[in-house]
Amino acid sequence: MDGSATGTAAAHDELGRFRAGNSEYRARKQRLAEIVQTLAAEFDPTPSQVRLLPIIARHMDDAERARTAERRIRASNTVRRLMRDLKRKPAPAPYPLETARELLERLKP
Repeated sequence: MDGSATGTAAAHDELGRFRAGNSEYRARKQRLAEIVQTLAAEFDPTPSQVRLLPIIARHMDDAERARTAERRIRASNTVRRLMRDLKRKPAPAPYPLETARELLERLKP
């Protein structure tokens, strides 16, 4: 990985060093899994596009965390190109509007 998040983290000691048992590898795998779940919830990919979701997630993570601007821009452009073909899930249909007359007729036996 090119860079790590800046600032304090729960898995660091007071000096900012990693605690025993912590690994950037595990943290990255967890971040990628969360991104893939988010993408699957927002989009309606075909079975062949489902295989692209982990690749898109890797590039999204790289676009957020890379140290150099060149790598961030390259990763974000790759994400944009890959996501261009994904279809968003259709918005849920709103409840049908009922008139007052229909509601009154439903109440009458």
